[in-house]
Amino acid sequence: MKRRVVVTGLGVLSAVGDGVEPFWENLCAGKSGVGPLTRFDPGDMRSPLVAEAVPFEEPGDPGMTLTDRMAVHAAREALDDSGWERLPSGAGVSIGTGVAGLPESEAAWLRHLEGGRLARGIRALTRHLPATTADVVAKRFGATGPVCSVVNACSSSTVSVGSAWLWITSGEAEVVLAGASDALSRLTVGGFNSIRVVTRDRPRPFDRDRSGMVVGEGAAFLVLESEESALRRGAPIHATLDGLGMSTDAYHVTAPQPDGLGALASMRAALDAAGIGAGEVDHINAHGTGTVPNDRAEAKAIHALLGDRTRNVPVVSLKGALGHCLGAAGALEAVAAVLAIRHQTVPPNVGLREPLPEAPLRLPRMAEPCGIRHALSVSLAFGGNNAAVVFGRAS
Repeated sequence: MKRRVVVTGLGVLSAVGDGVEPFWENLCAGKSGVGPLTRFDPGDMRSPLVAEAVPFEEPGDPGMTLTDRMAVHAAREALDDSGWERLPSGAGVSIGTGVAGLPESEAAWLRHLEGGRLARGIRALTRHLPATTADVVAKRFGATGPVCSVVNACSSSTVSVGSAWLWITSGEAEVVLAGASDALSRLTVGGFNSIRVVTRDRPRPFDRDRSGMVVGEGAAFLVLESEESALRRGAPIHATLDGLGMSTDAYHVTAPQPDGLGALASMRAALDAAGIGAGEVDHINAHGTGTVPNDRAEAKAIHALLGDRTRNVPVVSLKGALGHCLGAAGALEAVAAVLAIRHQTVPPNVGLREPLPEAPLRLPRMAEPCGIRHALSVSLAFGGNNAAVVFGRAS
């Protein structure tokens, strides 16, 4: 029999708040962290809009990248919430990312182009690899069990959370610190501008007149452990983590399968892993990028999953508030799904004016109470790399 996995700690750094409480309060208030780029000069980019993380008290260790510092900051909150000063012996770390040390590598290269010696910035380049952040977090908090870095585009951190579920249910680890961190970089902001999927207005996921996404940044972590471990030490239990589902469209390098069947397969796989049916899902935290083809395909998938219940189950995309945080998006959304269960409330779809016509989704425009037994958190990445995790109400 598989061991039950529970969530005992949460930590967040985002464009709408530093810490779980302000994050949740501002999401429910419908606040948006989207604004003009200040981190570096946007030049002649199509749109200067991004979602920068709010200022935070940095760990201050020399040599850490911004992605590392955000990760350590959010992970510290999650551990404090769970009652751990450091991770126990044999604990694991599972982190999703995509950017890692890219901003520091870009800065070193720009200094070189301006006439500086690249050798002086070579230390920054050694922290370029995405695996570095997981190593930094593991060392900082004493992880001696399995450590994994997931780089799966925008589903990275949903997979990282799901990997932790697999480790715990299989007995490979008792406690896992799982989540993600990604910082803004010139390549990601400029890249999404160059393929013309960013909006010049504001992100409006699932809106009839949506015109694109904005790139965001942030970090979020969950402390996951076996129920036996949590009960043994009297830890708070925010929710259960009940299943992971993954699929691949195998359709196009960036565009989703138009009928949404790949996304639907990941959602159904997650429910199968959790041992529940779609009739027991009371909330979906959707990927909802705000781009025309992605929202259309995902809406079709959700409608196919829920059937007659489509008009009754609240579907929320946080990207109107947080921007699209790339490798960290799924972890931020997973934390929000847990908070929705804990508070029995769903936050609004920020920016929504007129719902898209492709499927009759229930898209709240204000925070509203909702009886939630299970919540599905969905991430749909480039290449059709789809992932979904199921959270449940702790009994």
